[in-house]
Amino acid sequence: MLVQMRNPDADFTAAPVPTIRVKVKFGAVYHEIYISSQATFGDLKKEVSVRTGLHPLDMKLMYKSKERDSTAFLDIAGVKDKSKVVLVEDPTAQAKRLLEMRKTDKMEKAAKSISAISLEVDRLATKVSALEAIVNKGGRVVDNDVINLTESLMNELIKLDTVVADGDVKLQRKMQIKRVQKYVETLDAIKIKNATPRAKDQPRPTQLPVQAQQRWELQQSRNPFQQQDHQRLLPQQQSVVATTNWETFDLLTPSTPTATSATTTATSTASSTPHARFDWELF
Repeated sequence: MLVQMRNPDADFTAAPVPTIRVKVKFGAVYHEIYISSQATFGDLKKEVSVRTGLHPLDMKLMYKSKERDSTAFLDIAGVKDKSKVVLVEDPTAQAKRLLEMRKTDKMEKAAKSISAISLEVDRLATKVSALEAIVNKGGRVVDNDVINLTESLMNELIKLDTVVADGDVKLQRKMQIKRVQKYVETLDAIKIKNATPRAKDQPRPTQLPVQAQQRWELQQSRNPFQQQDHQRLLPQQQSVVATTNWETFDLLTPSTPTATSATTTATSTASSTPHARFDWELF
């Protein structure tokens, strides 16, 4: 079958396209549609949809007991003025369209849910970043703040698990799940750092008194020659030891005293001198 191709760039000075009147039968009712003879059956379906209220995808147009495709042209199919076309409702197409509509509505609802969850995660992420900055600077945070943020993020994760999505919406859901898991891991790290004792919290070692520390520094600052002289003079000072034993006298007996003479021990030995004896008269 030969089909003439229509050129949209053709000369517009040609004869105007005639308008024909097509009778469309739907059930027991006839609808007269005025349409261009070079229009398609899809254009005819749109005009009929305004009259009947049916969706164009739910229609079947029969011409000469044959279903016509929506892209076919009326004049090429042989439709002329006052031609009759039968409209039949297509239940299969209608069910398919309803399923597509439900799927689309479901995806739109899932997209809205993920968008709302994403906004909430962004709000919680700001708080997580603030706590992380405080801990990284060596500060401490309240443990309840960390626990509350973790619980809030886990609630958002549960909401994401309940969302059923396909296609691009499913990818968005997966991305949000990874974000939440990342922030929960960050909070776990903050909790560990917050529980670790800081260096400033540990007790400082006891310091020596100022005078003792200065004396020790003075001793360490001596040169080796001064330290050798100090060590050489130290045994000479310790070799001279003086001990004194005092003599005791017995006043009642004129005999020789029993006490030992006083002796002085030094580096040179001294000779002992004789002691004077006295005769005491008793009364």
